[in-house]
Amino acid sequence: MKLTNTILSTGALVALGLGMALTTNTVHADSVTSTAHESIYHLTTKDGWSNDLQSIVWNSKGKYYDLYFLHSKTADDPNEAGNQDWLHTTTKDFIHFTPQNSAIKADGPEAPYTWKSAWTGTVLVNDGSIKGVPKGAQVAYFSGLEKHDGGSQNVWVAWSSDNGRTFSHVLNNSAPVIDHSWNFTSQNKVDERDPAVVYWHGKMLMYTAEGSEFGVYQSHDGIHWSKADPNGASKVGMGTYLRGINSQDSTPVECPALRTMKMPNGKTKQVLFFGAKAPHAGQTTGTYYIVGHLDNNGLFAPETDAKRLDQGSDYYGANFSGSSDLSNASRTIKSMGWIGNWNYTANGVHNDEVANSEFTKRLGSYSVARNIELNNDLTIKSTPIVGHGKDIKHYNNVSKDHPINGANASSNKPFTNGLIHNLLDVPNLSINKAYNLHFYNTKGNYKGRIYIDIWQGGDYVRFNYDPSNGWYNVKSRSGELDKGRNGQIASSYYNSGVMNQKTINLKVLTDKNSVEFFFPNGQSYTVARFNTNQKQDFKIFTEDPTNGNKVDVTQANLSKN
Repeated sequence: MKLTNTILSTGALVALGLGMALTTNTVHADSVTSTAHESIYHLTTKDGWSNDLQSIVWNSKGKYYDLYFLHSKTADDPNEAGNQDWLHTTTKDFIHFTPQNSAIKADGPEAPYTWKSAWTGTVLVNDGSIKGVPKGAQVAYFSGLEKHDGGSQNVWVAWSSDNGRTFSHVLNNSAPVIDHSWNFTSQNKVDERDPAVVYWHGKMLMYTAEGSEFGVYQSHDGIHWSKADPNGASKVGMGTYLRGINSQDSTPVECPALRTMKMPNGKTKQVLFFGAKAPHAGQTTGTYYIVGHLDNNGLFAPETDAKRLDQGSDYYGANFSGSSDLSNASRTIKSMGWIGNWNYTANGVHNDEVANSEFTKRLGSYSVARNIELNNDLTIKSTPIVGHGKDIKHYNNVSKDHPINGANASSNKPFTNGLIHNLLDVPNLSINKAYNLHFYNTKGNYKGRIYIDIWQGGDYVRFNYDPSNGWYNVKSRSGELDKGRNGQIASSYYNSGVMNQKTINLKVLTDKNSVEFFFPNGQSYTVARFNTNQKQDFKIFTEDPTNGNKVDVTQANLSKN
């Protein structure tokens, strides 16, 4: 579950606005099942609102993955107490998903200290450690609001007798297994949520989000928990999990996840993933990771600085496959994130560019799944999982002298290094696209900036990239955010680390609600968009100081079918 975050609007690079096309039709999403903001090939909530992913768990009986995500009855007021439950779906390939069902009810059983909203947590398979649960059954640890005390945050546990479809057997007499008010739990006595539970050295560990720190607890039966470090505060502080990043105003930290990963050289490390923001470092709310190991008590000890898992503003509440037993290392795990940002996604989204319609009642999509690998240099590489494209088209050897559907163009606008030339300008394309872009220079390293403009009606996502130093900017505008509670929000710029290359390969995935960029060094950038139009224009411009820049383009339609 999320609290309001702050986003920093910066940008030393601002992409060009070289024209727009298409006029969107007004769409009024007046029901919780409206298709106005339903993605074509990305997982989207079946109704209402959704955000955090809870778990991605391999189901050995069904030979598929169970996915769980946080859901509310309506996007009008997604945080309304009593409206929040878990939805469940399954997938074998992360392209096709089964119909969604409610897995944890929004309202707990009538008992003292039960919950009235189910928030973020973890699903794992009982290895025999959890008291009162059959071995092999799925168990959910989840946070939420307590029903009878005004809504404080605590952690509950329930198990499934139908192979992970629902969690109806609540343990501990429906009372919390971690309570924010205990003298060894949350130090601010407010935050106690997002439990991440793993097996480690013959016991269980739980990391919970407690404002500016993670509380770390241990258990031998899954019901009774104590401090993992019996002689200390048993907290992982901001200076640890955000090491190397200016952490001023970075609270709250959320959505921890721990995995053991194996590098190509055979060595293993623990990786701590989490949600945070670093506004004074120019970083919006997003998903981070840091690599290290656990100390003798199970507290995370970093060996690197923290880094963004996805550079964009809209990859949050992420979760991961991989073993919940930290003695098992994975070479590759899978990740998906919520395409959203609490600074604007939850503050009223209209269904028309002029923002005259009512706020949508259905909103909630997820990124394409990514294969996540830990490199020998302790950085993470992300590779998207997409299906086979249809209606494939190729544009090869496109140069400024032979643009597609355009002519040479120049601009005196700021933030450019010289003349801007059109390479590709294809209007009226479907929104569900995969683009593979191969930029190259016939005379040496690629010189001059690359500009990609994606127009969806009057809304845009603009990409401005300088291959000489690796800096790029992704800037977007959605008219649907006008007249909302916070209005328009700009993106920040990030260093892709890809520079001085003779060739540059970019993959761009577009859908109604999102644009995802994937770079050759394994980084990614995800940005949300909110237009309801089914068509887009795709434009590529370049500077060409050496008169040798070219691009090969392959585009394909993607779908769930």
